[in-house]
Amino acid sequence: IDLGTTNACAAFVKEGKPTVIPSREGYNTIPSIVAYNDKGKFIVGHPAKSQLLINPRNTVVGAKRLIGRAFTSPAVSEISGRFAYEVVEGENGEAAVRLGDKVLSLQRISSMVLSEVREIAQHWLGTEVSRAIITVPAYYNDNQRQAVREAGALAGLTVERILNEPTAAALAFAHGRNLDQRIIVYDLGGGTFDASVLQLAANVYEVVSTGGDTFLGGVDFDKVIVDHLLSVFKEKNGIEFPGDRVALQRITDAAERAKIALSEQQETRINVPFVALVGDKPYDLDATLTRSELVLLTGHLVDRTLSVCREVLAAKGLSPKDIQEVLLVGGQSRMPLVRERIRAFFDREPSKAVHPDEAVALGAAILANNLDSGTMGNVLLIDVLPMSVGIGLPGGRFKKVIERNMPLPHRRGYTISSTRDDQKTLEIAVFQGESDKAQENEYLGTLTVNDLPKGPRGTAQFDVMFALSPEALLTVTAEEHGTARTVIATFTTKATPEEIRKRLEAEEETPQAQSQSPAAVPEAAAPAGGVMGWLRRLFGGGKGQQTGA
Repeated sequence: IDLGTTNACAAFVKEGKPTVIPSREGYNTIPSIVAYNDKGKFIVGHPAKSQLLINPRNTVVGAKRLIGRAFTSPAVSEISGRFAYEVVEGENGEAAVRLGDKVLSLQRISSMVLSEVREIAQHWLGTEVSRAIITVPAYYNDNQRQAVREAGALAGLTVERILNEPTAAALAFAHGRNLDQRIIVYDLGGGTFDASVLQLAANVYEVVSTGGDTFLGGVDFDKVIVDHLLSVFKEKNGIEFPGDRVALQRITDAAERAKIALSEQQETRINVPFVALVGDKPYDLDATLTRSELVLLTGHLVDRTLSVCREVLAAKGLSPKDIQEVLLVGGQSRMPLVRERIRAFFDREPSKAVHPDEAVALGAAILANNLDSGTMGNVLLIDVLPMSVGIGLPGGRFKKVIERNMPLPHRRGYTISSTRDDQKTLEIAVFQGESDKAQENEYLGTLTVNDLPKGPRGTAQFDVMFALSPEALLTVTAEEHGTARTVIATFTTKATPEEIRKRLEAEEETPQAQSQSPAAVPEAAAPAGGVMGWLRRLFGGGKGQQTGA
């Protein structure tokens, strides 16, 4: 399943060939939209998209951009104002949405889309579907990956693997072709952008470098067109657009249609009647948009994608001439401007071997079939960590434990010592990102070790193990050094990132941290499900309790 920002797509393998499963309406994709109608019922997919223009306040689009993020995170603050629906704080501090009188997690919203996909697949296949591979942007952090797993579980699916979208697209492109080449997957979808360099060698798919922007996609192109249209409205009518949500959604819909039309023609007319009523006078929006104007409006967004490509290549000492094939994936990659600038940047024509909307789902289906039956030849995927993970240090600093682009799976341990005499508690704040300032990275949570033995600073020492699965899911464990005693550990995300950062900045002493090779650290269990899943299983939902002796 390709769970996209704007559309979802599902595929399976039939008689050795990956095949897309059509929607109830016969389309190959299903809108990733959930609406709450006036009868108090939730509707999903194409029916929900039909409600978007008349009831945007109770229609959720773009859940993929918010899922797995804390409500207090800068990313949520930046983007929540773009949606017509209300983004609120969930019961665990995560971003959630209000529909009518209900507050729903983004996992629940996404699970409704996945449930629709599952029901359609079951009807199409004539059998129960209970297991799936779900794809995510390569640049998703650990919290976002865990949230997608939870959404799958809520939809009644055992998520066998979380697969990066560019890797899935590469599978769709190369499987069975016995290729030996270095490629880049340029994945510009509805809400996110990824660029990944892969080395292909027969059935081995090795991700060499990856990068991206989870706030760069088709909806951002739509937004700059909308801003332009509102400027035209003001210029023609001498008044500001009043900001009516329903009218704004109609303008956004018209902007998207104009953008699509300009992929085939040089000019298009945009007419949206009755977008405002000032006094007793109705106002229409009537404008003409040309392809050259669209280039001026959106060129900087395309340039941002090329900057990511440049960084991804430079991370491994590569240049555009080292790439032998460019795959364009995601609906927004159809834009002529994108293809033109990709052609100029890489000095080669981008490949047309994969379908932009279907490649990711088809690749996931190939891997699913391979894992399930092995009938299509052994596929070996070697992925990398998209963003560094590490710990917050006093003074608000960030120390990387595992660097980005490290091949997965991977483990690395550190020894942490107590920093004060008779210290009772040790807190390890975990972040993901590239900045040397903790506050500029994504806060994943805090691992807390209680009941430290009394003694001078440095007496209590703990082996902290960071373990990353092949899917980039993170497990962190802490064991007291030199003893077999099990120490109480509580993982909590109840504190806001801001509270954690203030606490770090207030500390005056730096923990004594020494890098260890993984072999030097006691073996720590690393079950699937990441930090939160492990601690829930171990401590019964986060309630610390003494175990062992």
